[in-house]
Amino acid sequence: MIIVLDSNEYINYLEKKSEILGEIFSNEGIAICINEIIFKEILRNVDALKKKEFYSLLSRHTFIAYNEKLPLDLLQKYKKLGLKKGDIVIASFCEVIKADYLISENRHFLKSRIFDKFEVLNLKEFLVKLK
Repeated sequence: MIIVLDSNEYINYLEKKSEILGEIFSNEGIAICINEIIFKEILRNVDALKKKEFYSLLSRHTFIAYNEKLPLDLLQKYKKLGLKKGDIVIASFCEVIKADYLISENRHFLKSRIFDKFEVLNLKEFLVKLK
């Protein structure tokens, strides 16, 4: 199973607002993909100590980094669906890597839950589905 965690999931975990993300990190049946946009968003929103914790997290668990340019047609597809700038990139990223799920607390993603290539769930919904 391939998932993408939106930046808010990492930030909540680093800020100790949600410990349950640890269940996903320890599950070897899940491939977690991350791209530059998500990575930069995390670093922009946490302090220096949390940045160190984030780098440590990346070194302790297996993450798949994707740094390729996204196809313009996908970016246009998600723009036409009404997503915001950063969300357009994340949705395109999910489709390119063939993600099964995007895990996000972002109300814009959750409001427009129906995508043809991947499913958007919040963390609690994903964990219920996982069990």
